[in-house]
Amino acid sequence: MSQIISQDITQPIHIPQIDGSRLSSRDSLVLKAFRNDVWLPNTTGIEQKYCLVSRELLFQILMVEDISKSKLSQIDDITTRLNPKYQRIDRLNNGREKVVINQVNVETEETNIDNSCQSNKKSVYRLTLQDKSGAIFYAINTTNLPWLFVCMLGSKLIINTGTQFIRGVFLLNDTNCIFLGGVNQIWNENRELKLQEYLEAKLRRDSESRVSSNSKKRKATQ
Repeated sequence: MSQIISQDITQPIHIPQIDGSRLSSRDSLVLKAFRNDVWLPNTTGIEQKYCLVSRELLFQILMVEDISKSKLSQIDDITTRLNPKYQRIDRLNNGREKVVINQVNVETEETNIDNSCQSNKKSVYRLTLQDKSGAIFYAINTTNLPWLFVCMLGSKLIINTGTQFIRGVFLLNDTNCIFLGGVNQIWNENRELKLQEYLEAKLRRDSESRVSSNSKKRKATQ
């Protein structure tokens, strides 16, 4: 199933007639997940408070973001990797940095993402996922997933039956998903710069949101 793994799944992909009995178990699963109906096609994921995945789902990975570190710290790391002479003096002297855990508010008694992630004491990543219809979803790891450190943009991921889904977010662990690999060369060109621009844009948006919120509070108290 290399044509599925190596291509943009939002574009037409020709799958020749294949005798399923001649496929490996892995290829059979890839084909099945690709042919399965997309997830929640008639609603937005954020409206679905809590449910379990009912079939194997195939996604391609658009973004991998470490949300267990502050955006500012990540931007500094990227800047240092791209040009070491810009490394901050306090980073050189201290060699340590604060870790900021971004909490995800989950309105369900069954699952608490924040508690699960902190109890595992692992780096927490948010993946931006896209299905073959072009719909966007998100995923967060609740256990250590080694492939996150080598994941290229455009990589394919199968999310298995029974995976928890809460308000647009899949909760991934080492047993409920299968990383298939793959890469989109165009998406990965200047990847570090793209991630830096993405994080800087989010920082600006967060700053503008805080300013707006503070302004509203001041008006309310006047």
